[in-house]
Amino acid sequence: MVAPQPSTTPSIGAPSEPSSPPSDVPGRPIFHILERRHLDDFREDLKKKVLGELAPAFPELQTVVNDRGENSSEPPYQRVLFQLLEEAKKVPADRRPAMLFAADLAASHVGCDKDDTREEARADCARLQSDLTRYNLTLKNDELGGGLYYPHDLLWRIWEDYPETAWGERVFVLMLDRGWDTSATCEKGEDQIREVIRQGEAFLRQRPGSPYRGVVTLLVAEAYASWWSLSNEPAGSGMSAYVDPKQFQEGAEAARRKAIDYFGEVLQLAPGTGFCRFALEVLPPLRDQQVLDNYRFFCVYD
Repeated sequence: MVAPQPSTTPSIGAPSEPSSPPSDVPGRPIFHILERRHLDDFREDLKKKVLGELAPAFPELQTVVNDRGENSSEPPYQRVLFQLLEEAKKVPADRRPAMLFAADLAASHVGCDKDDTREEARADCARLQSDLTRYNLTLKNDELGGGLYYPHDLLWRIWEDYPETAWGERVFVLMLDRGWDTSATCEKGEDQIREVIRQGEAFLRQRPGSPYRGVVTLLVAEAYASWWSLSNEPAGSGMSAYVDPKQFQEGAEAARRKAIDYFGEVLQLAPGTGFCRFALEVLPPLRDQQVLDNYRFFCVYD
């Protein structure tokens, strides 16, 4: 699960009225979403694309991309990471975003345990931090995870420096899917909904011809659906200790209608895809004013 700063004031582009019913209404029926895997294919496709571009020049990249492990100070992760970062300095600008994305995949495997008291481990951790600093990359502390992790600095760099490229739009989708917060610690707060809506709707307005319009529309729809669902979070539920429904009740009914409209657009933009199948799954319960239980874009660090 995932969290932004609680706010009672809707952000730009977010619905503000009519308000949803008061909190003392009877609880609404819950619709259980069995799984949420419709972006898995999108992520795997990006890995195939970057391997197609770069694997011949970086043979170890295949191993790095296919490895699901994280937080390791061992090769080949660091070796591939620093090779890519060095090479990215030399190549033409149009080749750089793919290399930075591949470096981000490699960096997602690196990390260290800051509490490890062994002298060798502490020296390795300090060396890793120093090496990353040379490329303006960081490790951040995850108190609950018990170590230092890489917070995807390179995704932000790609989006900021190459927003008009295909890779720029691809990493935009990845960051939006993460709630516009790539930390592992809910750094930007619990409520990510309003920022996802703001960023996603701006993308849709400004890039009507983007090939990623369907997936961005889906993520915006999910944000609005979560607004509606969190406004109806029942007392005594597994999330009631974290969610205050009152923070989401203003504009909740309008958010439900927005979600329905956006999911409807997904059917037109991405027919026959996992995005379309997910939209078909959640549209009926939303129309029946049921509550979805997937808690998208609400971050819990616990």
